[in-house]
Amino acid sequence: MKANNIKLLNYLLSTIVIITLTACGGSSDSKSGADCNIPTADRDKDGFIDLSDDSPDKPFENGKFANLENVVNSEGIKRILKIAKEKGLTVNLQLGNNPPNLKGIYKIETGGRVYYARNSIDGRTTGAALVEGEEIRCMKKGYSQATGSDPYGSGSASGILKGDGKYFSQYSLYSYDRSSECTSYIASIENGKVDPKSGDIKNYKVVIATLGYDDKTPGSCDVYKSSGRIEEVYTTRDRKKVSDLNDLEYMCVDNKKVYTPGDTWKNKAKESCKCTADIEIECE
Repeated sequence: MKANNIKLLNYLLSTIVIITLTACGGSSDSKSGADCNIPTADRDKDGFIDLSDDSPDKPFENGKFANLENVVNSEGIKRILKIAKEKGLTVNLQLGNNPPNLKGIYKIETGGRVYYARNSIDGRTTGAALVEGEEIRCMKKGYSQATGSDPYGSGSASGILKGDGKYFSQYSLYSYDRSSECTSYIASIENGKVDPKSGDIKNYKVVIATLGYDDKTPGSCDVYKSSGRIEEVYTTRDRKKVSDLNDLEYMCVDNKKVYTPGDTWKNKAKESCKCTADIEIECE
């Protein structure tokens, strides 16, 4: 199923980022984002995982963006970084292989705002405020996943994780159908710093830009390459690492394990349980 259909980026709308317990939460028989089952299959080896790729058997631009240096140096990313700097935001993209520890559960307070948005997929507008939320984050084999919940819903996203031990960048690459004849290939990059003492995520910023297009017919993407170009940069308040699960408002807690709305699992009594949209646990 394509990324735009399952709304992988819905978490960005509410500044949701993945939340995880130390061991990524959940249990072996649950169906939960907290299980840290990060999708990584990429049949055509083009850097866009199959779950997020409109054409998983056809490598976009011959696999050019499987090399993240090409993502960082793409015209679209360089343009949005320039816009961010003009707005007073410096975003340093990481490419190192020593990312900080992003495992944990985090609370996001109301705050932050969209500094610039052009043709946002999720309807964000320049100057808009971002809402509070909670998230589970985990890491696995060079990838990071964020599963979170807020007053408006829940969502999940994953990507390649890079860093220098303190700062990180999570690269999520996906395709998005602009029309039946035009597909955009997009990079959404989360960036931040992990405080070594508190574990809080600070200096959090997101940049989103188009890497390229697939014209099904000649000229079908022309409008999206100009006035329809997708670009965004925004920031939120620090993400506070949670130590007391009783502080959580938008996720369910059962036997010291955390679940987002829609998650299912077996409890200690072997009952089938579900976290409802009202953040209630229903078991039978």
